[in-house]
Amino acid sequence: MNLDRLRELIRLFEESGLSELSVGEGEERVRMKRAVPEPAAAPRPAAQPYPAQAVSAEGPDFNRIVEVKSPLVGVYYEAPEPGGKPFTQVGDRVRKGDVLCLIEVMKQVTEVTAPQDGQVADICVANGSVVEFGQTLIKLC
Repeated sequence: MNLDRLRELIRLFEESGLSELSVGEGEERVRMKRAVPEPAAAPRPAAQPYPAQAVSAEGPDFNRIVEVKSPLVGVYYEAPEPGGKPFTQVGDRVRKGDVLCLIEVMKQVTEVTAPQDGQVADICVANGSVVEFGQTLIKLC
């Protein structure tokens, strides 16, 4: 399957109301599946300051690392607009549900949020780089 044919299939899939599509040509197969939107969450209460915590001289506890992975293939963005302030940086404290980064696919943007409260231990990809499904984006501890 050539690249032009693949692009056309992606365009048609994006324009359709299909939630899943599987296409085969000879021995080659392509499967596309839309991410299922999560139900709208209740509004969050006003942000509370993070409690003061003593920082260990050894740094973060790497035995408790949680890897935040990409939910889809796309382009990773650390800020809401080019040149803007990044959502998060190494050492920042985050709360469950805080936006960590954006993944853009064909002009559709998906927010990647923190799965739990924690501290950013590492940002594993560069701004503007293409990421794969399941690739580790950010590590929290």
